[in-house]
Amino acid sequence: MYQDQMTPVERAKALAAGKDVDRMPVDIMYGASAHALLGWTLQQEWESGRSLAEAQKKLYQVLHVDSIGTGHGLHGLGLLYGAKAHMPKHEPLSLISYPLAEAKDYRQLDPDLVEKDTRTQKCFECLEILREELGNEVGCGMFFAGAFTAASGLLGPEKLLRSLIRDPENVHGLLRFANQALLRMAIPFVKAGFKLSLSDPMATGDILSPARFREFVYPYNKEFVDTCCKIRPNCVSVHICGDTTPLLEEIVNCGFSAFSIDNAVDLAVAKERIGDKIPLIGNVPPTDIMYIGTPDQVRQSVRECFRKAWDSPRGFTISTGCACPYGTPLENALAYMDEAKKCATMPYNIEYFYQ
Repeated sequence: MYQDQMTPVERAKALAAGKDVDRMPVDIMYGASAHALLGWTLQQEWESGRSLAEAQKKLYQVLHVDSIGTGHGLHGLGLLYGAKAHMPKHEPLSLISYPLAEAKDYRQLDPDLVEKDTRTQKCFECLEILREELGNEVGCGMFFAGAFTAASGLLGPEKLLRSLIRDPENVHGLLRFANQALLRMAIPFVKAGFKLSLSDPMATGDILSPARFREFVYPYNKEFVDTCCKIRPNCVSVHICGDTTPLLEEIVNCGFSAFSIDNAVDLAVAKERIGDKIPLIGNVPPTDIMYIGTPDQVRQSVRECFRKAWDSPRGFTISTGCACPYGTPLENALAYMDEAKKCATMPYNIEYFYQ
């Protein structure tokens, strides 16, 4: 088993100063199962900022991850404004009704309601606890949904997509509302020194053409990034699910500090097209490999990702292609972390992941 010689904080500081490190950082999206490490339900994890923090502390203790944190959720804005949700004991919630009947109804929403959002309050408390209790060892961050995905939680995905054609003017109004709400929630985290990530699965190439992305996603993601980065430079990365191959250059233009790529995208293609413009993160398959694969298959997939992208010009960080589903075997997660850390000793150990 690989043994770290530095803490994640020590490693990050050394990299920022251009000094030698024991290995490069490693990422894994295992948060969907974090509560299970404590024998909890998802609802127990979300009881308070303290419970959110305890789940992340357990994740750090068990997997020795390089970063921890929490998130507002893909549907957090919808829930705030009255969306109804199905909430399983362990799997992520899903919305079953939406607060808006039509895109134009965004005008009925109270923009000041974000100040009373308990999910944001719990997340902020969680990160303050983590920084107080583990901040000397590991960094922590926060994720929000992108405006396009957040808008789908207000109107519903199907109505949102139909409205792109039938009512684009009001869709833009809805997106402006969502983006401003997200910024009001996010800015306190930036001012407090926490890095952010946007998760925007609705803005995928499986759903949107490059032209639609430029019209309905780019302006709002760019505004979000620019506003946050005026406070703290290079503080917003992004993850977009699905096949974003048609959108790679469009996503780069939003100004994100790094791009976490779904396993539907070939890392070699991403490196060729945008590797000189943005750091890449990804992309071991979370379902086919992490959830139903064997530890040996996990290790092989990790090495394959490194073979494709270790030399990406702006940098590469190994990660899963998306969140590992609840029930992903712990032995697979442990095999992933061990193999990823071994590979991440590059450039000193390049030969290893070519075996």
